Parts: sequence; structure tokens; C-alpha cells
Amino acid sequence: MHPDEVTVIVPTKNEAHNIGAFLKSLPRAVKLIVVDASDDDTPQLISTLRPAHTTVVRDRSNITQARQIGGERAVTPWLLFTDADVLFSPAYFDRLLTYHAGDVLYGPKQSLDEYARYYRWFARGQRWADRLGLPAATGA
Repeated sequence: MHPDEVTVIVPTKNEAHNIGAFLKSLPRAVKLIVVDASDDDTPQLISTLRPAHTTVVRDRSNITQARQIGGERAVTPWLLFTDADVLFSPAYFDRLLTYHAGDVLYGPKQSLDEYARYYRWFARGQRWADRLGLPAATGA
């Protein structure tokens, strides 16, 4: 997998306080589709901070519908669904690009704040479910 084969899809609604850090954590080569239902400056910030490889779709849909809209607009073989409050580690996409097989990839997320303990426990449950052959992914 190469960076140009991945589209990141993120629904947003009033994420002006998160969007700068989120965009900074994305490699520039990765395509981004934002489905935005904001009343704040989120879409303007996105256009200013990441004009290349980015599509902003203004739609007042819910999160599930926004993910669907983004998925339908994507033209790459790989789609990565996430939230605007997520920060990708610097090595995240390098590791992601090493995967070649499978129809779906999923894994745990980590938290830097008060949810850290919760996500550690969730990741343990996710590993057990995976060993039983049950996909168990978070909504992010």
C-alpha cells in the first residue's frame, strides 16, 4: 500500500478547536475527505491549513451518514475512518502502509488523557475478540 492509495474520511461538526492538530498529524500525501456540518470556522480552517489533497463536503448529516458520504466520494482502494480529535503518531502511516492483505484492518486507539485506562482495557478486550475471530473496532 502507498500513501496515495489511502483516503482519510472524517466527519466534523464544530471542530475548530481540534482540526489544526488533527491536520498536522496527517501526511500531506494522504488524501482527506471531510464531511462537515459545522456552524463554526472548521471548514475555513481546513481550507487554509490543508488545501492540497483535501475535499470538504458541506452536509448536515449525522456521523454515520457523513462516513458513508465520504466513502462514496473516495476513489482510493483503502479508506481510513476517524474523528477530528484523533492525532496520528508520526509513524502511524508508515506502519499502516506495510499491510498488504485483508479486506479490513482495525486496531485499538490510545488516549493521552483521562481515557487512557479505558482504552487500554478496551484494547485487551479487542485482542481477545480478535483471537476468537470476531472483529471489534471502535467508532473512530
